Amino acid sequence: MVEVKTFGDGSDLQLIHGYGDGGFRVSQERYAGDLFLLPRQATSWNPPAHIDELGASDLLPLMGDVPPPLLILGAGEAPMHPFFELGNALRGHGVAFEVLSTAAACRTWNVLMSEGRSAAAALVALP
Repeated sequence: MVEVKTFGDGSDLQLIHGYGDGGFRVSQERYAGDLFLLPRQATSWNPPAHIDELGASDLLPLMGDVPPPLLILGAGEAPMHPFFELGNALRGHGVAFEVLSTAAACRTWNVLMSEGRSAAAALVALP
């Protein structure tokens, strides 16, 4: 498990404290498997078996009635798929989209939360 330096304490923000070993530690709670994050909510998530088949219909229902302006996809070790169709579909709903490795997405998430940004993150667990 990789430990991640976090910011402050006593907040209900969903900060990532660690990742690896098939899951995540968020705000001191362990989640096995893939994870979907909003600033104040963490939910287990089941992406398609082949992540390159991921579509907006897999993500938009998790974002609530008013989607945040940014979605980060942590697509595993080193994402190779460009996700052009997914990005276009999300932009059609007013959501900017970034694809990163899961490790980079975890670090980026904590920075966004420390800045008070509204965002969502869909994270594929690392072994």
